[in-house]
Amino acid sequence: MTISFQCKKCGKNYKVSDDKAGKKVKCRQCDAPVRIPELDTDELSEDWEEPEPEFEAPARRRKSSPSRNKVKPKGRKKSATGSNQNKFIAGGAVALVLFGGGLLFLFTSEKPGGGLFKSITDKVDVVVNSQLDKSAGKSGSGSAGSDIDKMKKIGLAFHHYHDSFIRFPPADAHLVDGKPLLSWRVHMLPFLGQKELYQRFNLQEPWDSPHNSALLNEMPDIYKSEEVNQPGYTPIMTFSGEGTPFTGGRGPQMRNFTDGTSNVILCVHAGADKAVPWTQPVDLPFNQANPVSALGQTSRGAFLCIMADGSIRKIPPSISPQTLKYAIQHNDGNAVPMF
Repeated sequence: MTISFQCKKCGKNYKVSDDKAGKKVKCRQCDAPVRIPELDTDELSEDWEEPEPEFEAPARRRKSSPSRNKVKPKGRKKSATGSNQNKFIAGGAVALVLFGGGLLFLFTSEKPGGGLFKSITDKVDVVVNSQLDKSAGKSGSGSAGSDIDKMKKIGLAFHHYHDSFIRFPPADAHLVDGKPLLSWRVHMLPFLGQKELYQRFNLQEPWDSPHNSALLNEMPDIYKSEEVNQPGYTPIMTFSGEGTPFTGGRGPQMRNFTDGTSNVILCVHAGADKAVPWTQPVDLPFNQANPVSALGQTSRGAFLCIMADGSIRKIPPSISPQTLKYAIQHNDGNAVPMF
């Protein structure tokens, strides 16, 4: 069956098959849009032509790559995640075993005084020695250098010690019945490049035992003073007693210096008349009524000291007792200005 219709604009006649009924086409003569009518049984002239209907081509879809269209199996994803988790768990287990084994080795060491602290100081000693080598290279000499250089190195050693033990010396394991057997100066040796000398001490015996007494005359240069002539004696001391950071028991923590670390004396180079055996756990007793008297006599015009922040200052002999008292006490609520 065919459908006959006519362009209303130019009058050209067309004939098309009935399956195109109701569709729109363009007239081939005038390009006017023409709607094909419903089925008509009338016969049309022979010159009618079937126009090509204008259809909008469907949008061409871009083919997706197989990798994008392909859905990854859920089982595979879980497997990869599980693999990462397994690696993490395995790594944690190895670290735990190594850490536990390390603790077992440290606490079961048969070295005098236990191996825990020596092992830690061995590691820190690498850093300290490198810094000491650099400073020695600058001065052009292997000696400890000037008194100010010595105090700077001692101050640095104090802070390396605190970094390792979270306390200033003496640390807990260096106490017997709450008291130290050896001075803090001995326990600072690994942080001053003197690890081998430190290992020769018996940490379970007092400073004057036959074994430890033999090491008295091997005092490092860093503790020596030109004003002190007696071998094995040093004027490098802390203030000790009630109200000071060093009460004779456990060493203080940085957080205990509530008056500010730049306002509290950590260590002092006292007069030659106050020198003590360097291995003996004794320091300058704090006299609150007259703290200046504890410093002794000096021909240098001032006493060098290390503040808790590591800075070096000079204490003039004319300092007021009240100012020095505040500078010695670390948590009395009185901060003092710089000397």
